[in-house]
Amino acid sequence: MAITVDYVILPHLRKADGTNFIRLRITHKRKSKYIKTNIAVSPEHMTRSGNLKHQGKIDLATDEVRKYRKVVDAMPTSASDAMDVDEVLRYVTAKLAEEEEFRLNFVAYGMSIAEKKKASTGDQYKVAMRCLARYFDHEPDISEITVKSLRGFEEFIRKEPKMVCRSHKTKDEDVKLKGVVSVRQYLSAVRLVYKSARLQFNEPDLGIFRLPVDPFDYYSVPKAPAPKHRDIPAEWIQLMIDQRKDLRGTERLGVDVFLISFGLMGINTVDLFSVAEKPKDGVLHYFRTKTTDSKDDRAEMFVRIEPCIAEIMADYLGKERVFRFHHMYQKKLNFIAAVNRGLKRWYSRNKIEKHFTFYAARHTWPTLAASKKLEIEASIITDALTHSDKSRAMDKVYTRTDWERVWDANAKVLGLFDWK
Repeated sequence: MAITVDYVILPHLRKADGTNFIRLRITHKRKSKYIKTNIAVSPEHMTRSGNLKHQGKIDLATDEVRKYRKVVDAMPTSASDAMDVDEVLRYVTAKLAEEEEFRLNFVAYGMSIAEKKKASTGDQYKVAMRCLARYFDHEPDISEITVKSLRGFEEFIRKEPKMVCRSHKTKDEDVKLKGVVSVRQYLSAVRLVYKSARLQFNEPDLGIFRLPVDPFDYYSVPKAPAPKHRDIPAEWIQLMIDQRKDLRGTERLGVDVFLISFGLMGINTVDLFSVAEKPKDGVLHYFRTKTTDSKDDRAEMFVRIEPCIAEIMADYLGKERVFRFHHMYQKKLNFIAAVNRGLKRWYSRNKIEKHFTFYAARHTWPTLAASKKLEIEASIITDALTHSDKSRAMDKVYTRTDWERVWDANAKVLGLFDWK
């Protein structure tokens, strides 16, 4: 069935001062849709019967009709016959938009994507977008994201110094450059933003591809470096236990928070700072912040608090939240920094050459669990850390975590130490 395009002036849409706008009418299968043009008309442009008489306005309206008819006439009959009038209108307007150069502020678009992500992920996107703007010295259009510019951006990241606190003066030789981790994080964010744009603005069902080429098909984001072994010897943990009561200030905080994390199977600092649900029957229930958005079970954790850990926790319990760290430090980043600063003081004072951070607690727990002394099953360790295990993916669909087995494993790990 033929599709017709003409122009009309709809009297009921006339403004109070008598002015109106010419509209295009697309008719298909006895149904019509209207598109408002920018061609304004006033009463002197029209006859008494309501027809357009101004030749200049007629020419403009005719040009608009001709533009739409050109797209309609090029449509295969089989395609138009399968469409209703709404689909025809969508197809025609999309085709006309495609003929115009597609423009998209990539940084602004990336920032809008960041707002829809959880806070930590969104912050990474924003940092990457700001760095991209620094590289271009402006907010680039998406057309500027090419293989060449991605390679240039990679080199720019590698040569850009890490952020340095302005209150500390640094010599040139003290300034550290961003490493491969930053390169991968920033370019991964750019890749995901570009992918989102292609998914949003390409319309393959209509044969419309505003972003037909993906530069990441020809550019590979650098691979992540091999993970470092962040676990520490059991002897160091025993030394922390033996010394903790004699420590003061930040050093005491760092050691205690490390031991709490270790005893709660690697809970991270963000959750220690934020978890609000009070323990029930000696069990702490929370959702891991780091992976909440990426797991179907929202990274749900149930941790039985062993007496040796409850004793350490007692010094830091809060009223509104489980812990009172949010009263001790206004921001979680300040809390994290204080914990790591305390650990540094502890291992420096004990002349321990291997430097480590709070996160070593989460790495050491599975190392000890899998050791020859305990030989705890890998599946139990996986559940304790809420890690994904592809080999058990189908099992996870039909079974729930057996937390009693996990808790018993934790008791065995803590049983390696003398907590008295």
